Amino acid sequence: MDVADPIPPSVQALMDLFANELSHVSFPGVDRAILEQVVTEVRTHTEAVVKAEAALEAARTALRDSEETLSSKTQKALAYARVYADDHPDIRSKVDSVARIAGATSSPPGPSREANGDTPKRRGRPPKAKAASAEPAAEPTDATPADASPDATPAAPPVMELGPSTMSSEDPPEPSELNGTAHPA
Repeated sequence: MDVADPIPPSVQALMDLFANELSHVSFPGVDRAILEQVVTEVRTHTEAVVKAEAALEAARTALRDSEETLSSKTQKALAYARVYADDHPDIRSKVDSVARIAGATSSPPGPSREANGDTPKRRGRPPKAKAASAEPAAEPTDATPADASPDATPAAPPVMELGPSTMSSEDPPEPSELNGTAHPA
């Protein structure tokens, strides 16, 4: 539907037909005057919808703005309440309760679990990038090739071949060598 003119071209062509060639003809419940009245109603309702949608979008924008303001103000109020509650143990539990309801933690911000090393170890095979970087690096040499530029891509590390010759049947593999899973011997 075109907002400038919500009347489809086919209806407009029919209106032109009733305005010219069929202007003197009247069918039961359908003539030029009735069609013009209905077209006017469609245009009026289209204007009302356009205005209502604009008002709705403005209201949604205002709602988002007020929700953002409410969020920032409540976070600030909770932070102030926590500081105040440090000196007033009688309200500390209420502030902690409000913080839990709000989804915030009652403990002050500090180092994360990951920084403390409290996170559990990942199981399974390490990613390929880490596996490649776990190999010992080649000893650096003082001699730099003349054709090496600082922007050159470094050569790929050597690939370690694993096969029957690298493991003897006398030494069973350690569980860590089996990708972190224990297998019965």
